[in-house]
Amino acid sequence: WPSRITPRLVSRLRQYVLVICENYRTVPYHDVEHAYHVFLSANKLLDLLLREGGRRRAGPTFGIKSDPLAQLAFLFSALVHDVDHRGISNRQLVLESDDLAILYNDQSVAEQRSLAVAFAVWMMPEYGVLRGVLFDEDAALEEKKKDDDRNRNRNNNREEHFKFRKLVIDLVLVTDIASPERTQIVKSKWKEAFGEVILTANLNQRKGTKRGGGSGGGGGGNDGDRDQDRNREMETDKRNERERNQGPIERRRGHGGEAPADNTATAAA
Repeated sequence: WPSRITPRLVSRLRQYVLVICENYRTVPYHDVEHAYHVFLSANKLLDLLLREGGRRRAGPTFGIKSDPLAQLAFLFSALVHDVDHRGISNRQLVLESDDLAILYNDQSVAEQRSLAVAFAVWMMPEYGVLRGVLFDEDAALEEKKKDDDRNRNRNNNREEHFKFRKLVIDLVLVTDIASPERTQIVKSKWKEAFGEVILTANLNQRKGTKRGGGSGGGGGGNDGDRDQDRNREMETDKRNERERNQGPIERRRGHGGEAPADNTATAAA
């Protein structure tokens, strides 16, 4: 182990995990057993993503492989994502005007509560040793000499912790699958990362279908036809993406329609 991984550090890490697990409620589904399953799955997914060699061909990791902070945030989020969940959906909490719904303005209520609990515990003084090793936070705060180099290091450490916190917040909030805004963000990012791969796979599947349905096994058209199919598919996807990113007024104009004049209610609909 590296010299900074001391028995005291390991003890604090175990204590933090234990406190988080104890804050999971005994409710249907969103309990500590669910957190355990999600954490193991996230760890396995990360392992598959980063693994090299063997029969599996290395693929793109979109920066995760070279970003230990993102890896840590991914696993941390899996651990805390449902802590203190009431076992009630966000919609029901809002309909009942629950205290949490009032506190978090009806927005991703359960997820925001989990984040608040996780970071409230994380920022307790007893876990300073964890933050110190991960971000050199304690060393920076205790340093009394204020020369430029030390100030620069302290700023970098704060930026790293800020980045870690932002990653965790984004990862946990995106688990609110009932939020149309968040699911749209996920779809957009997924398409940005894997759209070309999925499109190629769909086209290959279509080619195979055409080839199998052609008379005498002669195939399903020449290369020019396949290129045209692919271009049409890409243009359709781009047009759909533009329309999703446009408001109702822009969509009407794009189809040659007239936008309603000064009608906010109609535009919002």
